[in-house]
Amino acid sequence: MNKRVIFQIAATYVGAVMGAGFASGQEIQQFFANFGNAGIIGILCSTVLFAGLGWIMLDLQKRWQVTSYADFFERLFGKRWGSRMDILVSLLLFIGMVAMMSGAGAVFRQFFNLSPWLGILITALIISLALWFKGEGVLWINSMLIPLKFVFCIGIGLWAILFATGTKDAGIELVTNPLIHNWLFSSILYVSFNLTLAMVVFASLGKEVQRPEGRLGALLGGMALGLFALVIALTLLKFPEVRGFEIPMVAVAGSLGSWPGFCYVTVLWLAMLTAAIGNGFSLITHMEKKFKFHYKKAAAFLLLLVVPLSGVKFSLIVKMIYPLFGYLGLVFIPVLCWSWLKR
Repeated sequence: MNKRVIFQIAATYVGAVMGAGFASGQEIQQFFANFGNAGIIGILCSTVLFAGLGWIMLDLQKRWQVTSYADFFERLFGKRWGSRMDILVSLLLFIGMVAMMSGAGAVFRQFFNLSPWLGILITALIISLALWFKGEGVLWINSMLIPLKFVFCIGIGLWAILFATGTKDAGIELVTNPLIHNWLFSSILYVSFNLTLAMVVFASLGKEVQRPEGRLGALLGGMALGLFALVIALTLLKFPEVRGFEIPMVAVAGSLGSWPGFCYVTVLWLAMLTAAIGNGFSLITHMEKKFKFHYKKAAAFLLLLVVPLSGVKFSLIVKMIYPLFGYLGLVFIPVLCWSWLKR
């Protein structure tokens, strides 16, 4: 059993899901922390789903030997409905990239007091360099950056939870999202949205992840996602006063001192990079296969489309667009399980 492959796949799973919305605290706020302590139970439910469905997803991809998410959807839904899902998921990936770039701009504005467009352009440059190396670059950058995200995110979160003075009992009202009704449904909705992103990245990587170790890597990646989410949620519950911020976890880290704040900004930026690179690679390989685009021309075209739209407010994307795609993604969970069970 190749431990390096297990680690790479687990890291890629985390990288696909843990983007700007996750690491910033916005996703965890909207889907879990807004429900108070019940949201913690929701995180435990989502962890089980991430781990179990990740195993199923990699098992199916290994069995079917797919090389793109269009192929995977055709096997899941048939040719007619698979092509429709293909269009919806391509839109989801595109909006996901816009969200990552928008988040980069919000970080530069909130933490560095600089123009958000500077953050957007620098992030776009780094993404373009990473995409140059295609599938190997996606696996490599995730295996390099995820450990850094783990150390900084978990470390700063635990520091805030254990040693900082929050206002957990300050009586601040919990305001829920009208698109998300309760903690249990919210946990399922959250997994359905993010599982779609992970499914697309893994399918686009093709043979890179179709190995016996892939399923174990997905299982461990799902458990790691649960740990990240739990630490962030506990931090936000202790500091409810940061809910009005675009990037609530940066506000928490900044309250601990300049260095914790800087470290968490680094975590957040790395999260945006890994998620945007995964989304971008999936879209580019799809354009390359379906429309016969040259890989590098497709990459340039995609970035030219994404960058101008990245001025949209980051929290608005997370609050309104993400839950809507979560609803669309609900169909994946039962179909995925049924396809796996009927073997």
